[in-house]
Amino acid sequence: MQTKHAHRRYMKLFIPAMALYLFSMIGISFARKHDTLPEPMLYAAAIIPAVFIIIWILGHMRYIHELDEFMQKLQVKAVLFGLAGIMIIATIWGLMEELAGAPALPVFYVVPGFYFIYGLAYIIIAKRAGVKGWGAYL
Repeated sequence: MQTKHAHRRYMKLFIPAMALYLFSMIGISFARKHDTLPEPMLYAAAIIPAVFIIIWILGHMRYIHELDEFMQKLQVKAVLFGLAGIMIIATIWGLMEELAGAPALPVFYVVPGFYFIYGLAYIIIAKRAGVKGWGAYL
């Protein structure tokens, strides 16, 4: 599949998933702040935004699968850098929490941290591979 077509399909999934994630986070945060839901319902409701993150992750997996072999290789390398980076950060911070009394870092930041590292890694990897223009980032 062409990179632009795969990117278009990915964005058709990503944008609604992120919009629904945002709206569900706002709604659940509002309900929590104003005590409109009992605590057991809040636990169940807290899973709703996670569903949209899971949809996004599965969409990203499909996106990588739809690319040609060269672009897949670049994406997989970036994913590995993202995973390695977030695992290194989690290990170091976890040891600092356990052994030095550092404040707890919320697990909530694992996915955004991974995608931040992945994005930076992909830009560098694509540039080094000689991919020019927006094709490197789409």
